[in-house]
Amino acid sequence: MDLIVQQLVNAVALCAIYALVAMGISLFFGVIGVVNLAHGDIGTVGVFAALAVLHLVPIDPGGGLSTVLGAGVALACGVAASAVAGVLVYVLALRPLASAPAIIGLLSSVGVGFVVREAIVNFYPNGRNPQSFPSLIPPTVYEVGGVFIDLTHVVLVVVAVTLVVALAYIVEQTRFGRATRSILNNREVALSLGVPVTRVTAAIFALGSGLAGIAALMSALYYNVVQSDMGMLLTVKGFTAAVIGGLGNIYGALLGAILVGLIEAATAGFIPDGSAYRDVAVFATLIAVLILRPRGLLGRAGAERV
Repeated sequence: MDLIVQQLVNAVALCAIYALVAMGISLFFGVIGVVNLAHGDIGTVGVFAALAVLHLVPIDPGGGLSTVLGAGVALACGVAASAVAGVLVYVLALRPLASAPAIIGLLSSVGVGFVVREAIVNFYPNGRNPQSFPSLIPPTVYEVGGVFIDLTHVVLVVVAVTLVVALAYIVEQTRFGRATRSILNNREVALSLGVPVTRVTAAIFALGSGLAGIAALMSALYYNVVQSDMGMLLTVKGFTAAVIGGLGNIYGALLGAILVGLIEAATAGFIPDGSAYRDVAVFATLIAVLILRPRGLLGRAGAERV
């Protein structure tokens, strides 16, 4: 039982990271009808922006006010960089293709991902090699009933839950959320009702890309290593979670992320040599869901798949 609980604890942090990525991908798909395959790479922009700031601000190895302030400034800069990069991707690479077939926008996002990765490799110092990301959270481990809980996991989960609740409140209770829902339901009707679709869509890209930046930073804090292509894995896992839950449905994305994280942890923990097969288990689940429910577990009947 302790082993099962330990694996569940390990899975929670992964679920938190995947959930933020998947919710952003679902938001974008619902608004513009295109899967943004550069989403994880936009998060990588934030990670390397934060890492660059961490090299400039004072960091006290023993902790203290300077560490808190320096870390806060660096992480805030990283999230802001991802948000700005996301808006630029929308304005320069996706919005001009609004009248083109969805596959064209998807290919454009693939190109953006290649540009981001190559830019990091060629212009960030030693960007071709993995970079060490500082441990900004104290390495504290709590033992609860024979189960070990890392403080980093606790922080990541608290941050993710807070953001999910905040996003749900924004979407359900605010004027911006009503505009977002109207675009998600029917873009043409939203236009006829006077919703500033272009501005709202740009704001959605800023919000979703900021979430991608936070997810990538959480991954950096979880593994303490970052590299130029880390966004590809985040995109694949986030996209898988979004498809399992139902593209265009942010709550489905959350459900899919939880399932992906649990499947990975269960495969790694309970199958001999399971770490080598956890991706196989995840994608086998994806195939099964698509066969049984082509639009995902909570997908809308009118959703278009790319």
